Amino acid sequence: MNDRLTGALRETFERLADDGPPPQGLARSALAGARRRRHVRFGAAAGLALCVALVGGMAVVGDRGAQPAGGPGGSVVVAYSGIRDWAVEDGSRAYNYSLLLDAATGTYRRLPFPSVVPSPDGERVLISTGDNSGDHPSRLGIMDRATNVVRWIEAGQVPRFPGAQGDGVWSPDGGRILFRFSPQAAPAGVVAVDAETLRAEFVAVPGVSTGDVGLGWTPDGTGFALTPSSANEAGTNDVAAEVLFMGLDGHERGTLKVPDDALWGTPAFSPDGRRLALWGPAFRDSPLSVAIVGPNTGAVEARFAVPDAGSFQGWSDDDHLVFRASDARTEAEQVLIVDLSGAVTKRLTPPDGVAADRVYVGSAGGLPDSAADLTF
Repeated sequence: MNDRLTGALRETFERLADDGPPPQGLARSALAGARRRRHVRFGAAAGLALCVALVGGMAVVGDRGAQPAGGPGGSVVVAYSGIRDWAVEDGSRAYNYSLLLDAATGTYRRLPFPSVVPSPDGERVLISTGDNSGDHPSRLGIMDRATNVVRWIEAGQVPRFPGAQGDGVWSPDGGRILFRFSPQAAPAGVVAVDAETLRAEFVAVPGVSTGDVGLGWTPDGTGFALTPSSANEAGTNDVAAEVLFMGLDGHERGTLKVPDDALWGTPAFSPDGRRLALWGPAFRDSPLSVAIVGPNTGAVEARFAVPDAGSFQGWSDDDHLVFRASDARTEAEQVLIVDLSGAVTKRLTPPDGVAADRVYVGSAGGLPDSAADLTF
């Protein structure tokens, strides 16, 4: 990213400034966001988390079908999700909005939702509204990119859902969306939503109720991985013992011992499914530690620390990882591309004014030449 990109996005914000403010009642900052702000100050007191395009990991952001020849290549930010509106004094996420890249024009479009998660093919977007309160109940829907029509997921299929769920994660084929679900005074587990029928099904998984647990799809899309964790004796850091592999039927498929109990972060498969990244702790004073292991054997293939990083965000390809970081001198927010030896191969600086909770990255193939400055 560069000054021209910064200018382009600033013009986008100014053009959108006349729009009405986002609807009130959007979700307030999640626990992870609160932890981020306590331990690391990024830019204008707001953080950015990058969810990288993966084939078998978290959110998958791919090409939108057949792409025309030519145009810029590489990668591009396809969505800025959960952006603080500094024109609104209230800093809660209830006033956040999101920007979604229009692949046809190469420009960003403002959406009045605090969360947008593009599907693997980029043709649909998971959106959310509400703050799980009586005045503003949580809502989840899937928006069609071509028509802007939103199909809302019917509430009540699972008691308290939507409401007590985490961020949704698309399956590699885009057929399902998985949510961590941990309501008070009710069994914890995951909710899987069929992206076509919008049918929601609950699967009990007790391990999701402890620690800052995230879910990662297995490469075949038939199950998921998580790392249950708990507080240590001092109560300062979470500790983990193993990665748990689960099927969508709720049956355990296997476990993998972690090489270090500090590696409690969300496990993430490489795009080819041959490696598993384990990491932790996030947003602490100590350097972030990473272990690359074989998902079947647990053999450690690489081990390194990323001193400036606040959290691991995912894989950019089979040989590179992405981290969120803060410049030690200026405290400016950065995104680091790191190879499997731990060497930083690229540093990205987000443009001024963008204070996104999450950023989703996808292929830049097929974008018009005018969008070349948005790619990297």
